[in-house]
Amino acid sequence: MKLEPECVGCLFNQIMRALNLLNPDLSTEEIIKAQKKLINYLSNINIYKEETPRIAKFVYDIVSETLNDPDPYKNLKKQYNELALEYYSKVEKIVKKSEDPILQAIIVAAIANTIDFGSQHEIDFIYDLKHFKMEKLVINDHDKFKEALKKTKHLLVVGDNTGEIVYDKLLISTIQQKYPEIEIVYAVRSAPIINDVTLDDAKFVKMVDLVKVIESCPTPGIDIESSTEEFKHYFYLKDNIIISKGQGNFESLYGLDFPDLEIYYLLKAKCNLMERLLDVKIGDFIFKKKTIGF
Repeated sequence: MKLEPECVGCLFNQIMRALNLLNPDLSTEEIIKAQKKLINYLSNINIYKEETPRIAKFVYDIVSETLNDPDPYKNLKKQYNELALEYYSKVEKIVKKSEDPILQAIIVAAIANTIDFGSQHEIDFIYDLKHFKMEKLVINDHDKFKEALKKTKHLLVVGDNTGEIVYDKLLISTIQQKYPEIEIVYAVRSAPIINDVTLDDAKFVKMVDLVKVIESCPTPGIDIESSTEEFKHYFYLKDNIIISKGQGNFESLYGLDFPDLEIYYLLKAKCNLMERLLDVKIGDFIFKKKTIGF
């Protein structure tokens, strides 16, 4: 996806919000200095051609450089992994007792996409879990997904945020119980970026004990060009289903066509851009099969 009008102001806000969150004592001058770096960057690239994951990576490179920390979200990532793990057993019981465990696990994994320090929404994961109503899943291609699972040999889940990974694990284990013959692979980022999942997080929540975990790219979204060869292999695999978690991955794939791939977006709408592109409201949940142009 290329830069959209709604994204420009959001990028500057993300710098301000990130620096305020990670170092509340940082001066106004330092924040503006960081934002000026983004102005210079956007002025010197072709913003009509540059993919958004690369632009977003530059934004968070600015944050890291300003704070002199290659992984400034490290402590917050650990905090949200631990928080999600605290509720795992309780949520797992709800999923197992439900009429359709896979659909229930999809809903839980979508709600878990709430945990995102890079977006502009309020984080209240536990509230969302307790108050979820089915009509909030405004786009629901679960029936198509169920049929696809009956035929596939491979499933690639492209992870998004920490904390969220805990309930990706629950979704994967739920699918495994019904379809043990499917090879499931989980993809994480190849370097720290915002609070996106990395191999360290996959080890911390024991995702590596459940399925094969691979590294994708160092951007907050799927950037095929900078992805590892292993990721490309599993992404383009025949007889494959891909679950793309979160808004960053959606934005990366939006507008790109992969006619031979079956891709499902699983996310929470968090900004005005999602409202416009998907005709939903902020806070709505989406489980959508990717189609031409989407």
